[in-house]
Amino acid sequence: MNALTGMWQNVPAASRDDLAGARRRLLDGMQARPALTTSRRRVVTAPRLLVAAGVAAAAVTAPLVAGGGTPAYAVTENPDGTITVALNEMRDPEGLRADLLTAGVTADVSFLAPHTRCADSRFEGADPSYGSRGHTEAQLRKGVEQWRSFAATQVVDVREIRIRPEFIRPGETLVLEFRDNQDARRPWRLGAWLAKAGSPVKPCTPVADAG
Repeated sequence: MNALTGMWQNVPAASRDDLAGARRRLLDGMQARPALTTSRRRVVTAPRLLVAAGVAAAAVTAPLVAGGGTPAYAVTENPDGTITVALNEMRDPEGLRADLLTAGVTADVSFLAPHTRCADSRFEGADPSYGSRGHTEAQLRKGVEQWRSFAATQVVDVREIRIRPEFIRPGETLVLEFRDNQDARRPWRLGAWLAKAGSPVKPCTPVADAG
């Protein structure tokens, strides 16, 4: 399978064993769900661990909903060092990038239209999860335990992701690609990778993707 396709995810992962099982279904994606939203929210701190993670910069925006009164996203720094991002609407990627940077994570985020993805070779991956080389299911299963890109970002709720900065080394960029899934119950799919330190991330050029 293509590595880019293999990294798309969208269903909450409760434990590493659950994550390993979920990764085997990555071609079908893991689930996520949005809420109506309109404005952006700045970084806040939480008294308790919430559920999710960060996001940032972009090339294409594809709003899932229009109007409403809740923020497009919220970035929360949790007491355990993780970062939660609740993504309610796919817009304002630059605001997300800035808020993640404030939270200590250098990130690049793209919001994509349905059935598209960013063209390959945008950056040099920090591990084998990114690239044009296809991976077998067995390789992906093993990668869940060994590749930091899998551990650094996890979808944990229908509209939330959790970022774990301890898996991101100095100089690396967290690359996030959100794709409109055209499903109110599963609003977006996420591709997440780590760009190697010193490797600039090229702007996203959307291309057709059947997956």
